[in-house]
Amino acid sequence: MEIFRPKQESGLETRRRPDRAGEGDRRRNTWRDFRRAYPGFVFVLGLGLVAMIGVDAWLFAKRVKYNHDMKVLREHMTDAERQRSDAIVKAEQNKLQIAIELAKRQAKFDKKLHLNVSVDSARMYLTREGALLREMPVQFGPERAPTDSAGPPAALPRGERTVSDFSDTGITLDGGTQVLTSSSENLTGDSTPVPPGALRIRKSDMDAIKPNLSQGMKVYFY
Repeated sequence: MEIFRPKQESGLETRRRPDRAGEGDRRRNTWRDFRRAYPGFVFVLGLGLVAMIGVDAWLFAKRVKYNHDMKVLREHMTDAERQRSDAIVKAEQNKLQIAIELAKRQAKFDKKLHLNVSVDSARMYLTREGALLREMPVQFGPERAPTDSAGPPAALPRGERTVSDFSDTGITLDGGTQVLTSSSENLTGDSTPVPPGALRIRKSDMDAIKPNLSQGMKVYFY
């Protein structure tokens, strides 16, 4: 009994039908061929590369300027002033780290209903005694340094805060920090800027947690 075997094509027949042989081979073996075949893609790729290099150069220049300013300021200090400033900076860093660790610990064992805000992961959690009741994405506004002429200094809080007021459109914490709402379910798609030092959550999340909010409720930032 003869076994049927399909005809095996080879050569140009495997890449192009006879009626399309005049179109040529679409494979590009060199960068020049690829650039000529897709000029628009190469142009956009080049623009992106130039933009990234420009941003890196700007950040490097800002870092150099910052280091130069710091060096000039320290040169005009006495030895005692340098030691005192270094001690202050170290003490402030230690206090911030202690506040963050303490907030994490308190948030984990707090028996009352409370909110946790993880700055690193951009998440807010409604929890009680370590039990997660709701997880919400968060957007943070930029921090504004005291030397910024655009307005008063604004920084994201760290440690423990409390709810001083709330409404359908947001939450106000002690110290003035605002938790605003966005009607967009995708926070990254909301082009409205977040004010410096403020937070923003989805309106649907605010509607869900509002029945659980109360004045004096703890909010832990870490």
